[in-house]
Amino acid sequence: MKTKTFKLIVLFALSTILSLSVFADEFNPLIYQYTNPEVTIVFSSALDISEERQQEIAEEIAGISSLTNPGIASPDNIICTIFGHNLSTSTVTAIHHKVKQYTPRCLMKLYEVTACSRCDYTQAELIDSFYITCCPED
Repeated sequence: MKTKTFKLIVLFALSTILSLSVFADEFNPLIYQYTNPEVTIVFSSALDISEERQQEIAEEIAGISSLTNPGIASPDNIICTIFGHNLSTSTVTAIHHKVKQYTPRCLMKLYEVTACSRCDYTQAELIDSFYITCCPED
């Protein structure tokens, strides 16, 4: 009887801990979002890079600026040359607002972005694009 009760308590505690970790990940403050009036960029998961680098990637995807030598490694130090890149990947959603005059007006593009945390290596690959209704007609 005591072992059955002990197993139930352990099972309940384990399920509670696992559900709390999923709940905490749902509101992850490390996920980066970039917004201006023309475009909204949302990273689906946090990349292992600085917020400044995420801002640069978001601006490149938005078409505001261009990274120098995209997709080409230019290490800040010798570590990437010796040990290779420390890459992390995230799906990035870009919503370009009011692209067309009539509904559906907004263009949504999905990218797979891979970036190195040690140097400025970045690779963004367009996965899909389609029109959505998100902005009202003028």
